[in-house]
Amino acid sequence: MQGSNTQCRSPPTPRNQGEKRKVHVKINVISEYLHISENPKPMPSEIKKNSAVISQFIQTGRAEVAVERDFVHFTRVGDDIAIPANTVRGAVRSRLEVLYDCSCYNFLGNRPSTTVSRKYKEIFRPKRKHSDNFEEEGVVCPVCNVFGTAGLASRITFTDFKLTKGNVKFLNMQGFTYEVVTRGSTFEGDVIGNLTMEEWGMLLWGMGCRKGKFKVMLMGRFKFQRKDFARVKFEVDDQDLIKACEEFENKNSRYLHDVEEDWK
Repeated sequence: MQGSNTQCRSPPTPRNQGEKRKVHVKINVISEYLHISENPKPMPSEIKKNSAVISQFIQTGRAEVAVERDFVHFTRVGDDIAIPANTVRGAVRSRLEVLYDCSCYNFLGNRPSTTVSRKYKEIFRPKRKHSDNFEEEGVVCPVCNVFGTAGLASRITFTDFKLTKGNVKFLNMQGFTYEVVTRGSTFEGDVIGNLTMEEWGMLLWGMGCRKGKFKVMLMGRFKFQRKDFARVKFEVDDQDLIKACEEFENKNSRYLHDVEEDWK
């Protein structure tokens, strides 16, 4: 479906154009808990049966039974607890796709699904939008110009975000155990790209930067089910980029709309 965003589309920037920049980014956990895993399906509890335990019970009427519970691990990169690069990249891109009217296709807006959370719809109110087709039309929206699309390489790279500060605990919910990090934990990583300052400003806006400050964003498991999970704030100390974000915000105010993700 064609929409007003078509007037924002243009031929893509050459993939090697611009000065390469590496930006250090922190993700701070604001909620009580955060859990992110590659396989979110919990495994059931298991009781290990042992013939020696049975024999002990027959002889004495008492026995020590070891109970082990499989748990859902927080994602790791090597030995480090981490938020995967694709999770961070997806969170930033999805905010731009749904909240920046110059962006193109948003699949939840175009193809409503019965499996999509009602809370998601209440918060983000996804719209129907035109879908970029670079290979046929030769033009793309500003978001695809940075993140790439079919037939067009990305101009930006996210690293994995490793846990650098915080505590880990195991939390039982509904009979399953999850490995979580707690409030005050910090993950750190880098974003590397050949972008203009306006594009860096757009990127920070996708990270939740508003008028120079970063707002609470939802990320991770249970974000639409539990109030004590999945609230984070990005942090970027580069004041030039924060200023660029404010300029992007002012220039594109008619295309931008915001939502409150920290639902109560």
